[in-house]
Amino acid sequence: MKKLCSIAVFLFVAVTGLAGELKYSLDYQICGSAASRLLFFFPLRVYYDVSASINFAAFPQPEGKTRFVFENIPCSAYLLRTLGFGAKTLVLLTADMDEARAGLLSDNILSLWRKEAPEFAARIKHVKKFPHFLVKDGKDGLSFSRDNEGRYGDFFLNLETRFVYQPSRTGFYFNIFPMLGELLNILNHPFTPSLGISNVHQFPAEWNGDWLDFSSALNRLGALLEKVVKSLVTVEQQSPFRLKFRVSENGPDEVEICGDAFPDVPVWKSFMIREIFRRVRVRLADEALVLDEIWIGIRNRKGQGGFGRLRLQLIN
Repeated sequence: MKKLCSIAVFLFVAVTGLAGELKYSLDYQICGSAASRLLFFFPLRVYYDVSASINFAAFPQPEGKTRFVFENIPCSAYLLRTLGFGAKTLVLLTADMDEARAGLLSDNILSLWRKEAPEFAARIKHVKKFPHFLVKDGKDGLSFSRDNEGRYGDFFLNLETRFVYQPSRTGFYFNIFPMLGELLNILNHPFTPSLGISNVHQFPAEWNGDWLDFSSALNRLGALLEKVVKSLVTVEQQSPFRLKFRVSENGPDEVEICGDAFPDVPVWKSFMIREIFRRVRVRLADEALVLDEIWIGIRNRKGQGGFGRLRLQLIN
């Protein structure tokens, strides 16, 4: 009996120890643009792009949860946006933990942007750069949890972006890491048909996910994006919708589940959620997450608007 108990303890330690060594990369991007005329005469143009990539260590928790704890950022996070009605000034804010690397990638970010948005780049007369240090105050810095059904919670943030020069603040919203918590709220819905991954062979051919209303999450996210969004824009999703899920791949080692919806549901004025995709990959041997990603497109009928994406991926 003692021998069996010893074996059980050894296996538990081995499994939890192995799970504790899992490393993940999380990256997200919110990008949007619009061009119109104010009072029929004055041109109004705006471009906004914010992106971050973060590495985490993952640790098993009770009741099937996994805790993700901040380790580092592999490259500079950035916020790129135009200023003024005519969008003739471009502002680039970057953040990095590496003092030598802070601000060094600005030229690469700008070069890529000019290729991706030539119609905006052609009108830029001035570029302002604001490099920041990313400071971790405390042990964890940033952490969150995820359960086996795909629900996220327990978001904790103790990271601060500090402008490298004086004065210490630039006057621009740079909530690049607080935004992550709201994006995880958008991802916070189950992807299985009330069955565990171990019962994947019993899944139906297709099933509907939970009813989704992103009004609250989008309003909180908008309040972090920009002051004018916080004061002038109130998102009110006209009706909830559901993703239709299916098992897209079921191999011997991993299972992939995909969900999509094309609701065309209004959220603010003429802007609508046009499409949303979610993809989840899970390793069958230990039900470890391999990939969880979501993509949401919000546009009007003229194609103005943008997208938000988030991807959490196993990297070892």
